[in-house]
Amino acid sequence: MIDSYIVQNSPIGIFVVDKNDSFTVFNRSMESICEVSADDIIGGDLDHVFSEHFPVWENELKELFQEAKSSLETVAEENIPFSDREKELILSSVTFFPVVDDSGSYDGMVCYVGEICEEGFREKGLLDEISSASKEASVEKDIPVVIFRWSAEKGRPVLFVSDNISQIGYTKEELESGAIKYIDIVHPEDRNMLLADFESFETTDRVYFSDDYRLLNRSGDSFWVNEISLLKKKDDSSFIYDGIVIDKTDRKKAELSLKDERDRLERISSGMGLGLAVISRDFRTIWANDVLRDIFGDVENKLCYGAYNKRSKVCDGCAVREVFDKGLDRVVREQQGFDRNGNPMWSEIIATPIKDSDGNITAAMQVVIPVTKRKMRELELNENRARIESILRSAPVGIGVIKDGRFEDVNDRCSEILGYSGEELTGRSIRSLFDIDDTYSDVEAVLKSGIKENGVGTIDTQAKRKDGRIIDVEISATPIYPENPSKAISFTVMDVTESKKNERELKKHTQELEQLNRLKDLFSDIIRHDLLNPAGTIKGYTEILEEMEDDENKLHILKMIQDSNKRLIELIENASKYEKLNSIDEIDYFDEDLVAVFEEVVRDFGQALADKNIDVNLFSEGPCVYAVNPLVSEVFANLLSNAIKYGPEGERIDIAFHDNDNTCKVTISDQGDGILDEDKLFVFDRFKRLDKKGVKGTGLGLAIVKRIMELHGGSYGVEDNPEGKGSVFWVTFSKSCL
Repeated sequence: MIDSYIVQNSPIGIFVVDKNDSFTVFNRSMESICEVSADDIIGGDLDHVFSEHFPVWENELKELFQEAKSSLETVAEENIPFSDREKELILSSVTFFPVVDDSGSYDGMVCYVGEICEEGFREKGLLDEISSASKEASVEKDIPVVIFRWSAEKGRPVLFVSDNISQIGYTKEELESGAIKYIDIVHPEDRNMLLADFESFETTDRVYFSDDYRLLNRSGDSFWVNEISLLKKKDDSSFIYDGIVIDKTDRKKAELSLKDERDRLERISSGMGLGLAVISRDFRTIWANDVLRDIFGDVENKLCYGAYNKRSKVCDGCAVREVFDKGLDRVVREQQGFDRNGNPMWSEIIATPIKDSDGNITAAMQVVIPVTKRKMRELELNENRARIESILRSAPVGIGVIKDGRFEDVNDRCSEILGYSGEELTGRSIRSLFDIDDTYSDVEAVLKSGIKENGVGTIDTQAKRKDGRIIDVEISATPIYPENPSKAISFTVMDVTESKKNERELKKHTQELEQLNRLKDLFSDIIRHDLLNPAGTIKGYTEILEEMEDDENKLHILKMIQDSNKRLIELIENASKYEKLNSIDEIDYFDEDLVAVFEEVVRDFGQALADKNIDVNLFSEGPCVYAVNPLVSEVFANLLSNAIKYGPEGERIDIAFHDNDNTCKVTISDQGDGILDEDKLFVFDRFKRLDKKGVKGTGLGLAIVKRIMELHGGSYGVEDNPEGKGSVFWVTFSKSCL
């Protein structure tokens, strides 16, 4: 419950009794005050210890103890005459603090005995001398203070005063005659206070009175005195006081000056948010200002390292200890501690010595500047800096700083790219990396120009590695100080040797492809113009020969020539169309009725349908207006041509339009042999014509359908005819823009 270290080393006396009033603690200060060993006290009964070791103040001490025990409230009394083993009187203050258990019942008592007052001890000695010597002039003359005997009657008449009363301008006769009462020479502002103190004192059983107040000399000037007197009862039960009055003006002025200085420091430090404390040589806080108390709570009379830092010994690197140990005039330290709520905090501590008139360090003034926010920002900044440095060090691109034309810092990737270690690059001139046909001058000029115009300079160039190998690099540079770009720059460097190699190869392949495209275009023109014209001539002459010839064998040969030539013309035209379609990426759209477009295509194929005696059934609930390009007629033509080619004679072809308000699906169903599932995957690919017995073709028709539908953003496909025979080809178009 009570820290034994603090209790045993406290400069004030402390003893503790349990709920049975038996002593459990009797610290070293109590041993010193009473000159008795704790071993003789611990375990002893309170009544026995009081009567044997404290006979002079036994009754008064027991009374205070019982009052605290019965009221369960703190009871304190000051200036109690206390007797040690040698029967010498000591002035002390006593505080009883009752301890209660969880139910609120009495559970023991803690007693604090105030520090020994040497001046009080001296003054008490004088009172003893007064009491024994009474009015003997020889004694009075040896005392450097004024000796009085007062009556407790109104105005406090003087029964006796020493001759040296004359030093404040009064005569012994006028005071002892009653012409001037003692209260008359008390400062008017202190009279009521003093009379009240007398009245209160006389109602107690105490015999010792002490108070500070002001007196007036004959000239009306005030001065501070300390009265120390003994109260005695006369036979008629009236009171008289025997005592002394000591001039303490200088000390009081010093106290007031110190108080004014403390108040001034309090105001200044509070306005600045600074904590101030005076620390004794045993590291106890003698005084603290409001700022410090707000931060750490009640710290006065507590060990600083315990109150501020929750430690059991002096902190490592303590600024105050350095002042004490080394006699330094000023020590500054940063220290981590804990506030009154246990939260960690950082402070900047400034410690300076407080010296006595002989130059000895008696205490230290400690200035506490809260820097937690700054410290947290510093920690966060350091953490971010470490994180950034880690990222930069492990970045996949080379990063560095150049100052005055030399590398100042580089990351690992930069060293790896250039083939040097970081230590080798640091301080090295960047000119040595571009010593390739005056490359450095070009690099410098381009980077400076880019920085001047855009704030960033970028260049693709070549650099020389440590091993002499030339590599392609891409460098970007930014000034660290925009107002002075030449002072220092940060840069990134990437090894683009492989990408440059690939770029050169790609450029070479692109040129080759462009050449091939030109050859392809030339070949396409040759096919279109140089082959189509002779094919047209063959067709014309064959038709003439068919009209002129009657021989069946010759007519059969001419028909074979005509069919082959027709397929040649179809191949040339389809190849030309396909290449043209592959050369465009965008087409224009117009609103067209798909039903009307397909009906026109059917009419164009009238002769081919008649030749195979095939009927066409077209189903639609009405017009299907969609945004399409005129190329859509090629889609319908190729799909219908396909159905005619692969459909048997005497059958039918069904064409249906399925409009669902969002898309229009057009299906073409034939009665042919159908298509195997594995062949459906590539039937729309170029030159992937299925091997149909007796059917000739180029394999480009469905490829043309595919390309045109891709340009429309539509879809296409082939399925088995649900009637069990043939195939169903279909295409879909997006909704009309109307």
